[in-house]
Amino acid sequence: MDTSLNNITLWLTRPKDQAENLTDLLEKRGAKVFHLPLMEIQPLPQDKASLKKIKKLEQYDMAFFISTNAASIAMELVGEYYTELPTGIGCFSPGPVTAKVLESYGLKVAYPKKSMRTEGMLILPELRKILQKESEKKKQALIFRGKGGRELLAKTLRSKDVDVEYIELYKRAIPEYKKKYLKEILQSEKPDGIVFSSAEAIHNFTFLFEKIYPEYYKFNVFVSSPRLVDVADKVGFETISLLKAADDKSIASGVEKINE
Repeated sequence: MDTSLNNITLWLTRPKDQAENLTDLLEKRGAKVFHLPLMEIQPLPQDKASLKKIKKLEQYDMAFFISTNAASIAMELVGEYYTELPTGIGCFSPGPVTAKVLESYGLKVAYPKKSMRTEGMLILPELRKILQKESEKKKQALIFRGKGGRELLAKTLRSKDVDVEYIELYKRAIPEYKKKYLKEILQSEKPDGIVFSSAEAIHNFTFLFEKIYPEYYKFNVFVSSPRLVDVADKVGFETISLLKAADDKSIASGVEKINE
């Protein structure tokens, strides 16, 4: 029996219903897991312009699904207009979890095995192959994402003479918690480590806790990309561990550093 995380309390901050598998992996290692969602996903209504992009999906050379939320909401939307998904489109995701959602709909998806983020997608050989393929018309890309996501992917593709369009499927909101509840969980579930999967979760954590627990920055935090290391550092966290990747197995293995 794996007891590497015995007597360790870990907080997970993913949105609601997105931490079950990771919780199971951590508990099997002996951890006490507390799930405090720090980002709420709210689907956005789609206007005529967005629906027009969906209806002409077969005209795109490549489609990018930036998160599991983007993949799930996008495929529900696509399913309203297609009984069979258009073929010939290169589909990309930042990692295996998002890819798994798309694969459940029968899509073949390329994703980075190590650098599981935008930077990793941009160096995929499958993407390079599409970009280098000769064509009489300008190549087109469609990015499915949340409202106000990063611009790196679009900027890089445009620099390679690709027409890029977005469909923004959801917005991120901060969940509502009463101060009394937050104070109570700090007493009963005080974390030995906190796992953050997004910049929004980090900022929302500091917004909620900086006044009721000024020493929040002393908590050990675990993040899945160098960009999140920078975000955590800027808000003041002193002990920041960079995980190898954002998938559940990498997180479960990476948090064992807490005992080193």
